[in-house]
Amino acid sequence: MDEEELESFEFNNLPKDIIFDIFSRIPLKHLYQLRCVCKKWLFYLHQNPEFRDFYHQKHKINPILLFTKQIMENPSTQLSSYYIDGTPITQISTNFDQSLISTLTCNGILCLITKTNAFLYDPITMRISNLPNSNPRRFDSSFGWAFGFSPFRNVFKILHFYTIEKKFDNFHYCQTQEIMCEILNKPNSDLGFESQEEWNNLGICPFDFLGRKNYAFVDGKFYWLIGEKKFNPENIKIMSFDLEFEGFGLNYFPKSCSNRSVECLDLVEIRDFLCLTDRLPWESSMDIWMMEKENKGFPNFWVRKYKVDLMGINHHDVRILGHVIKINGGDCESEGKIMIKFGGQSFGFYELDNEVFTNLAGEINFQGWDLQLMVNRKFLL
Repeated sequence: MDEEELESFEFNNLPKDIIFDIFSRIPLKHLYQLRCVCKKWLFYLHQNPEFRDFYHQKHKINPILLFTKQIMENPSTQLSSYYIDGTPITQISTNFDQSLISTLTCNGILCLITKTNAFLYDPITMRISNLPNSNPRRFDSSFGWAFGFSPFRNVFKILHFYTIEKKFDNFHYCQTQEIMCEILNKPNSDLGFESQEEWNNLGICPFDFLGRKNYAFVDGKFYWLIGEKKFNPENIKIMSFDLEFEGFGLNYFPKSCSNRSVECLDLVEIRDFLCLTDRLPWESSMDIWMMEKENKGFPNFWVRKYKVDLMGINHHDVRILGHVIKINGGDCESEGKIMIKFGGQSFGFYELDNEVFTNLAGEINFQGWDLQLMVNRKFLL
């Protein structure tokens, strides 16, 4: 066989489907290293959405539960993970040398926030990216955070809300505050490297937060509950922030959730839909309202999609952490199941198809560990 015939058998000359199949057999952690081999491999493993979809559909990457433990002597924070399929808990990092005050997740990447700094952490590759902190005073007055990903620009975006003092209010005889907002763009390709980007000031937040500062991230938008009065649904709104246009907006709030305090409500993402959970602390069930997407000229509207029977659980802290895809033989997917957390350590799963809640309290019992998040890697390599 001459030299020309040998060149025709080179890996890069193989059909795309065969290349995809070969790459898909390589553990995710090692795929990052292969990006450096050549430009064509970099394209396949980093810039080609077809391969990302192929890899995730083949592997159905299993979500992990993220636990934290605060070490007060140092102080520091330890992270550990537990795979939902039953793999024993494993420590995924050494101790972080500061106490974490907030932990966020998007596409399997963690945004870890301390009193003085914030950084991104990939639990698979162990890569850490320190985020710039150009003005320490803003961290001292932090009000809230949000963390999302733009697939069109292939960048992560971090929103930071902080407060500033306004002039003395003579009418109320008090010092009032304004909520400011800034945003940072972090390219996916820069994960693991120091940020060269700077925070961009977005000015005053146009709406006031109300109750919980939890948010939902759906279809490239953040959503928060905002308003003026806790017990009047006429004054409760849903604030949104579009990652592509970097602008705020308002969304319709379901009036059916009247006579509820906003502390009983929470926004979550289920099956790529924006959902609103409604539950009083002493109730044994939870209503889940889903905002149906605009269809054939009809605007978005809310429907009560699920009613979750929590089997007598009356814990005051009950939250939905995430949605898990379930395969019912072959390629047939069900509606899946949602993971519900109650308290710091206990959780259970609610099957959306057969409407059964399974309490898994006691199956994972780690003294001193608090369950924080369900980390689900979505179409990101």
